[in-house]
Amino acid sequence: YQALSVVLLLAQGGLLDLYLIAVTDLYWCSWIATDLVVVVGWAIFFAKTSQGHRGSAGSHHQHHNRAAEAVGEFAFAYLAWLIYSIAFTPKVVLILGTSILDLIELHAPLGTTGFRLTMALSVPLLYSLVRAISEVGTPPQQHRASGCFLGTCLDLLDSFTLVELMLEGRVPLPTHLRYLLIIVYFLTLSSPVLWLYELNAAAAACSRLLRLLGGCLVDVPLLALRCLLVVSYQQPFSIFMLKNLFFLGCRGLEALEGCWDPGSPASGGSQLSHCITENNEAGAHGYVNTLDVASQ
Repeated sequence: YQALSVVLLLAQGGLLDLYLIAVTDLYWCSWIATDLVVVVGWAIFFAKTSQGHRGSAGSHHQHHNRAAEAVGEFAFAYLAWLIYSIAFTPKVVLILGTSILDLIELHAPLGTTGFRLTMALSVPLLYSLVRAISEVGTPPQQHRASGCFLGTCLDLLDSFTLVELMLEGRVPLPTHLRYLLIIVYFLTLSSPVLWLYELNAAAAACSRLLRLLGGCLVDVPLLALRCLLVVSYQQPFSIFMLKNLFFLGCRGLEALEGCWDPGSPASGGSQLSHCITENNEAGAHGYVNTLDVASQ
């Protein structure tokens, strides 16, 4: 999956560079240099992940090191996706927001269909990133990462169908609405930064806040755009509107639950199980310390 991630990065970046270089007279060195920076950054991230996994394999406190390792890996993953989003956004904005898209339709192989496929490579790239790091994480983190990935796939599909309106030209959209569609798409594309950081966060309250923030940044704009298209442009109701309402409701209930009961029993259970695991190796003194933690 690490090798697949690098291949997808090179494929998507190379195809976008080809579109920009073939149909414009822009400086090609800057686009290629940007791709190289992203690929090198991801390669360093994967190298650190593999090195940390091998280094902790023969350690004495394997459980403790594995937990710390998983946290660090998800922290690096959040940085990796942030770098990718920053590098990917200007290229696609330049194509969607200018006449380059029309030139691609006229001169590039496969036309805008190839451009659509290039944009869609973000989904398998995110899947490869999650799979590359989740094998060494703890099972709760693996399940949480899988759930977040599925939610992001639905959000990306929702936002991409909105971008399709602009690519097909079936609906005459004003300029400001076209830019709103582009902004919402890239908010959705950048949303994995929040839940990858959430997997690295220790506090339950911080996790709930990040989930609610992600819902407000993604589902609220998507729902607002859908309502605007239905009211002003006579577009049909979409099933994605129900998806947005459902996701917002779930994240709002999670935030209310955190405010109502800030002391999460899950964190206490995790702390107790961690103490029991460590103190099993420490003998009678460890048993006394475990009882002390349980009483607290």
